[in-house]
Amino acid sequence: MLKVTFLLTSLIVAGCSPLAPLPNHTRFFMLSPLAQDSSAQSAKPLDQQLSIGVGPIGFPDYLKRYEVVTRTADTRIDVSEENRWAGPLDKNFTRVLSENLATLLDTQRIQSYPWSRGVSVDYQVVVEVERFDTSSDRQATLIARWSIRDGMSGKELFATETTSTTPVGAGEEGPSVALSATLAALSREVASQLTLLKQQPRPSRAAELQLPPTTNLREFSSRDLSQ
Repeated sequence: MLKVTFLLTSLIVAGCSPLAPLPNHTRFFMLSPLAQDSSAQSAKPLDQQLSIGVGPIGFPDYLKRYEVVTRTADTRIDVSEENRWAGPLDKNFTRVLSENLATLLDTQRIQSYPWSRGVSVDYQVVVEVERFDTSSDRQATLIARWSIRDGMSGKELFATETTSTTPVGAGEEGPSVALSATLAALSREVASQLTLLKQQPRPSRAAELQLPPTTNLREFSSRDLSQ
């Protein structure tokens, strides 16, 4: 009995009591936006009166979790028990993309999907993320299909796919920093294309409705518009 009492006392003194709370090694990470300085600018400032809508942003199911995912093979991922995102990754992605576009285009007229019915946007950026993770060989990869639509008509004006890879640096923040860099690359491509579209003459309402050149808009009835 004396030996058992001595052993329990030793465990408590050593901090190894089975009743003591286990230490929490969980670490939380976030994506980071571009710095708001001249070195971050890669596109010309957009017309301050133009409004940009960002979203919807589609994410694969394997990324819809708080745990940080590492790809170990083409058909296998590891889910970390200690490294977690500080919030839903898709919302963090949308927020940082919006902030990056605001910085690159020097505008604050950025709306995140879904915007209220009374808000109108000139261009809408739609993104479908296919991959956004780091791999066991310490590479961060973003693969995303994205398009830009006319904010009024919903007509697709441009569509492409972006693949961006960045080496993962040392330290606990390495993966989140590298993923932020791939998102910055996507942001620059979107900002550049928005700038190009802004420089092109936008079609008139009659052209969008594909009216004959000689058509008198006053003779165009509401019944025809609904067809």
